[in-house]
Amino acid sequence: MIPPKRRLPGFVELAELGTGAQGVVVLARHESGGPPVAIKYLAVELLGDAAARTTFRDEAQILRRVVDPHVARFLDYRESPWGAAIILEAVPGRPLRKILDERADPLTPEAALATLKGSLLGLAAAHAVGVVHRDYKPGNVLVQDDGRSRLIDFGIAVLAGRGGLAGTPAYMSPEQWAGGPATPATDLYAATCVFVECVTGEKPFRGTTLAELRAAHTEGPAPLERVPDALRPLVLRGLAKNPSERTPSAHEFVSEVDAAAVRAYGPDWERRGLVALGAVAAAVATAIPFGMLGAALLAPGASSTAMGGAVAGAAGHASGGLAQGAAADTAKGFLGKLGGAKGATRIAAGAGSAAIAAWFFLPDPGSGVGGTSHAGVHAYFTKPGVLLGQAALPPAETPYIDLKYTLAPARATPGTEVRLVEEFRARTPGGVYYPPGGGRQCLGEKAKPPKTHWYKWGIGLDDEQLGVDGSAFLGFYRMPPTKRKDLPQRTGDAAVLPVTSETKGEQQPFVQAECAIMSRWTTTYVMTLPERRLLRPGGYLVTPRVPMKITTTVREKTPIPPESAGAVIEGTLPVLQVLES
Repeated sequence: MIPPKRRLPGFVELAELGTGAQGVVVLARHESGGPPVAIKYLAVELLGDAAARTTFRDEAQILRRVVDPHVARFLDYRESPWGAAIILEAVPGRPLRKILDERADPLTPEAALATLKGSLLGLAAAHAVGVVHRDYKPGNVLVQDDGRSRLIDFGIAVLAGRGGLAGTPAYMSPEQWAGGPATPATDLYAATCVFVECVTGEKPFRGTTLAELRAAHTEGPAPLERVPDALRPLVLRGLAKNPSERTPSAHEFVSEVDAAAVRAYGPDWERRGLVALGAVAAAVATAIPFGMLGAALLAPGASSTAMGGAVAGAAGHASGGLAQGAAADTAKGFLGKLGGAKGATRIAAGAGSAAIAAWFFLPDPGSGVGGTSHAGVHAYFTKPGVLLGQAALPPAETPYIDLKYTLAPARATPGTEVRLVEEFRARTPGGVYYPPGGGRQCLGEKAKPPKTHWYKWGIGLDDEQLGVDGSAFLGFYRMPPTKRKDLPQRTGDAAVLPVTSETKGEQQPFVQAECAIMSRWTTTYVMTLPERRLLRPGGYLVTPRVPMKITTTVREKTPIPPESAGAVIEGTLPVLQVLES
């Protein structure tokens, strides 16, 4: 923790978020109340260094310029005999780096495009005030529960036109390698590199030395082999060796992303991408709601290690950087492992704003009762016309179900009360007709065949089919053999136990603009964990829908094979660790 004499007056520290050569970042709250903030203090040993103070002050001025919902917000800068501090918005989220590292598969194209769009909007806000980030990478993108992203860490940002060899080697543009002037095109190159990594699962250019990486970025061809055909033109432009051949601005690149995504994946691509990205993020790490950070959870001055690893690796999300040249950049620079190694170590980094938003709680199987597990599931059809009996119905107009889960406690012993909250959201098109020539006719709720058809679909089996005594139940899939990232497809693998449930906030209005019923409600399932013979100690995926797949597809009382309509279900389930009593 920061020595009391160097603390920012009026603030109470809650936890340390990260440290580095440039300073330390802490989570804090003002004595008068209000939301938590992240305070970045200049390192004690640099307080007497005039150049370091100037560099720190310049960083604050750059942060002050950029105001946008897609960028972590600058709040204030303070400097006095006690030290220097930058006060920033504290944003709960997960680094995209961690999401990519913990996934065996690439993101879906829609999720990758949603990440790219959100990041481009953040970069556009910086470019609009003359700031070039210069260090756009997965570690500096935070993904929130809703799938939206925030850009962080302007530690080596400069005003457009300034040069210097600075950045992260895996994402540096050819002009960065040459030490040339930084322009918006510099950031767009890095954003395209990250997009390729998201959609293919691999960095676009690889190497085991700086020389190999430099040659790959400056001379190597754009890697298109695993990029979907429809998205290759975006990648070719974004990775052009000459900055003048890239898209002129981030805003224009956003327009190109939108157009390409709509052509390839339909007008609903962004919603589906955000849902998929949020579901993936929720499975990686659980962000602690900042509203919970109070005396009952973490008393002022308490150690952050007691939180089970808050901000899992604040340094880790600034992985793998390089900076040389100008003194101002060197003070903030860092050199890490190269060659695409995951989790590269930051060894000489300033604790920049990268640390501000990463506040994680990773459940420890060895710790006591407690914790929360979040997850999300998205179900839809790639051939919805088969289900609705309309050949011209576009895939983007599919019915869908979105499920968001919160399980607490995530670690429990027999006899502990466990609650699973399921937030249900669904779109059910109805009374709608798509003529063969294109367009949509909304005929209303009471429309009948032949233009429209009654249908229904659902996930899992009911209590009678499962032989459960009671209409509410939970299924427990043991890990292993079930894997953390699985959506269990087999009924017989689950231990199905009756529970009590309560549903609130049910709404099912017919929305004319959607020509669909837009459903929403929240169901809370409550049970007391049974004795050991029913649930042995170990990890379980928990679900109120067994099996976790689309099982029912019916049109006009005639069952339709779900696979014929292209039934898809994606996401993850919450995890319960049953402890020894």
